[in-house]
Amino acid sequence: MTTSRHTWQEAILAHFTPKHERLLLAVDPDNLLRDDTLLAEIQNRNYDVLELADEVTFRDLFERTYRSRWDDGDAAHVIVVVHTTDAARHIPYDLWMKSKRVELSVSALFPNLNAIVVRDLDNAYYADLYPAHQQLVASHEMLRGERSTIEFILRSVFGLDPLGAADPERWVEFLIHKHYSARQLPPALETYVVEHLLPRVREAALRPEFLADGPAFYAWLGEQWTLYIGHALADGPKPPVDFAVARLRPLLGYLFAEGLVARAPARSTLPAEWEWLAVGLALPRRNGKSSELREDRLQELYNLQARLAHYVHANASTLPGGSTDLRDWLNLGADWAEIVYLANSLPAELYGEVYPNLFAARQALEGPFWEFIQARYSAVDYYEDNRGPIGVTAINRWLQQNVAPDARQALICFDGMALDQWHLMRSYLASVLPDLAFEENRAYAVAPTLTPVSRQALFAGRPPAAFAGTLDRTDQNALRWEAFWVNHNVPRHRVAFAALSANDQRFQTVQATVEGRNRRLGILINLFDDVMHQTKEMPVTADKRVYYATLRSHLQNGRLERLFELLLGNGYRVFVTADHGNIAGTGVGLTPPKALVDTYARRVAVFDSRGLAEEYAQTHALRVFRTKALPPDVWPVYIPGAGMFAAKGATQVSHGGLSLEELVVPFVEVKRSTAKEASS
Repeated sequence: MTTSRHTWQEAILAHFTPKHERLLLAVDPDNLLRDDTLLAEIQNRNYDVLELADEVTFRDLFERTYRSRWDDGDAAHVIVVVHTTDAARHIPYDLWMKSKRVELSVSALFPNLNAIVVRDLDNAYYADLYPAHQQLVASHEMLRGERSTIEFILRSVFGLDPLGAADPERWVEFLIHKHYSARQLPPALETYVVEHLLPRVREAALRPEFLADGPAFYAWLGEQWTLYIGHALADGPKPPVDFAVARLRPLLGYLFAEGLVARAPARSTLPAEWEWLAVGLALPRRNGKSSELREDRLQELYNLQARLAHYVHANASTLPGGSTDLRDWLNLGADWAEIVYLANSLPAELYGEVYPNLFAARQALEGPFWEFIQARYSAVDYYEDNRGPIGVTAINRWLQQNVAPDARQALICFDGMALDQWHLMRSYLASVLPDLAFEENRAYAVAPTLTPVSRQALFAGRPPAAFAGTLDRTDQNALRWEAFWVNHNVPRHRVAFAALSANDQRFQTVQATVEGRNRRLGILINLFDDVMHQTKEMPVTADKRVYYATLRSHLQNGRLERLFELLLGNGYRVFVTADHGNIAGTGVGLTPPKALVDTYARRVAVFDSRGLAEEYAQTHALRVFRTKALPPDVWPVYIPGAGMFAAKGATQVSHGGLSLEELVVPFVEVKRSTAKEASS
């Protein structure tokens, strides 16, 4: 493997250019190709990527999509990736004989280090390890011993000197990345850290158990944050951790937004230099005089304005860009969704003060997110990590790998529920079923964020190219759900699907199912999408406030809590997600010719040829964007910002587009709290 590249991804990509062979077989036992940078760049070079995991599924797609195209003279280039340590036994003979083979391995990428240790290190850390290893190569220095490799990794990747002290901020950053991203560390490295390094920072109250115990670490971090707030705002004692350092501040938002780290009580307004602290301040709710409640509301407004200012004045150094990994925008999406929810939940008189900054912040996010979409989003269909499914297409596969085959599992899709509206749902559920707990995550919807496209991909567990013939239909969900699980060895009579509303008498039908022998239950609830398309012609400045008010009414008058009680009471693991989100948009006065503009989803027009799509986009300053997950005759054209294909000035909450609020959706496990489980 070449050692003259600047990044480890460039060293891998050298195998895939120039492009001569139409079939490449990449044998990748160390999972090097499970990297979003690599996957996006390979597709940008016009390769298709297929993973050989399930041979039946692979054969269906390969023969139907590529054999036929080659027979017609199409020079399509495809890379078949095999993640196996026994290549000869698992690779079909015809692929083995007719392809050019590329062998990828950690030992070839890092020849001067101990391959066993490096193989167990999450490849997210290779960005720092590879250039440091290049220096070893240049100096002809070999560190193949286990201990020498561990010490080299600690210094070059984590900034932790095995022979000296490390500042507490380095340790906090190290532990946040490990626990939040579920990143894999070599067992030998963890043992070394516990035995030799953590004892040196006991004066900072860091304890060895924090390496394995995420909740204990987060609880300690919350205590340190409260101390820090007291020091910053009230001249309290100086804590050991300085949260103001550049390496920590970007990590805090989603830890607070998800409730992993406790916010500190807010007691006063913040000096300008401390406004960044607002993301970690909680607002105590009083039940006393109206003047006290008013004071709390003003404090809430102030904190929200401070958080919005972070985005309004953001720049390339403070927002993720095109070179960031897929998780960065999912994490930022958690913080932004909470902001949108809080803003749209303010009383009218306070909302009037905040909405200009809300709109300005949304506009500031749009450019960097579009840059990211172009550079990285195409990797969603192939990328995996330890945190959870990265896209809705991967949810079924993740469930199949993480829920025991004989366990009971239900997947509830709330059609059109954006991540900010998950806060509405969570608040409702917590009010009616206070014993619930939520394990929260996020995933990308399929672009375009049209209901028949992304929802079919969700329940099928396959990209839209696999169901090109029904791409415009919404009646295939039950068949897609059943086919996935039957193909993964769940008996057909143990699989069921139900379409419900929030106030549905058919919960009794679900009851008969769950009291039977069902193991895999898919549920579709149309509440959010139905209300969305009824929310029209509100003031432009109202954003989602009218939508929220209607949703709250439906939730309060519905029966959804019965569904969750029924499922949890019958031993199901319950997961909640959505097929797409939504954004409050304004018509731009365009109606594309010879294109599909969904009656309800007004944020995208779909053309059947590249030429027509590009011509229309160029004429009207629109955007053409597609990934290889779509059928070859599907060419979406998107409106930038919050525009819609509708009469000029018309307002509506809609979807179909590429905004952060449309493309990032919740993926949450709903369960009984630990206290409830212990008492039952």
